[in-house]
Amino acid sequence: MLLFIKTFLILLLCCGVMITASATESAVVFEYEWDAYYSNVSWVKGLDDQNIPVVKNLKELDIYKEVLSKSLKPDFIVFEASVNPLPLLGVYLREKNQSLYKNGSSRGFDGKVLESVTTGFEEPYALSFFAGRVLRFAPPQGMQTQGDDKGYIGYLLSVGTHHIQQNVLIRDNWVELEWKIKGQRETDAQHLSWSFRGGAKFHSHPEISNSFMLGLRRNRIDFQEAKYAFMRNIGFEYRLDVLQKNLKPSKQTLIVDKHWPLYQGKRTVSLGLGLIWQGPNRYLGNLAKTQEKWSVVFRPNIKF
Repeated sequence: MLLFIKTFLILLLCCGVMITASATESAVVFEYEWDAYYSNVSWVKGLDDQNIPVVKNLKELDIYKEVLSKSLKPDFIVFEASVNPLPLLGVYLREKNQSLYKNGSSRGFDGKVLESVTTGFEEPYALSFFAGRVLRFAPPQGMQTQGDDKGYIGYLLSVGTHHIQQNVLIRDNWVELEWKIKGQRETDAQHLSWSFRGGAKFHSHPEISNSFMLGLRRNRIDFQEAKYAFMRNIGFEYRLDVLQKNLKPSKQTLIVDKHWPLYQGKRTVSLGLGLIWQGPNRYLGNLAKTQEKWSVVFRPNIKF
């Protein structure tokens, strides 16, 4: 139990930072985002050295329409390097504390808690190349922007060299191809982010099945409409993976996030709860012997 308490405190402290920033100079934009679960640095470049176009006075539904209405002919490219800190911490803690697991595979209570906080990310890091359209959202009149207010639509290629299964790092050269819409808009009144994507993932490891994927994610935090704050300050993420060989479901993920704004929107405490289901053929051979059909997701975070 003492080990569980120490582990939980370490994870909670590591969950405590999410910072976004960007440096803009004409058509080139350098950006970084520090988050307990997904941190990245990126470089955005216009193909013809054009500046990122700015759109104004759009409500949430209008933002989606505006992004979708743009041609899929790429005019911007983005290079990104990303790392998943807490999933990597989970790998480290399991490796250094084998007592969390009984008989080398089945989880004790502490192991279950560790996995519930760190699960949901299958790779420790990735390199990505995006080609598509980029839009910048101007803040509504009388409001100030607080973050990276941009939308993206286009094609994404991601590669990596390892896979994470139950906090165990496995050598696996993987490639993922996606069509993706993503973006975020952050003002002093509201933080809104979204991601819609579909694609395919290929693995070099013979015991990890190739899959097709469809994913949806939306988060919204309102700081000024207290009457509807409970329902507005909720986000969700859903992802469906199906096997490429027979199109049968191999994995489903559902996570619901609740946000509590603090300090006039300068800080937000979040808690994500969810479930992950894995089908019998997602993993093969020796990897299939250790997989769990159901996993609980417990994801605390603080955003600055």
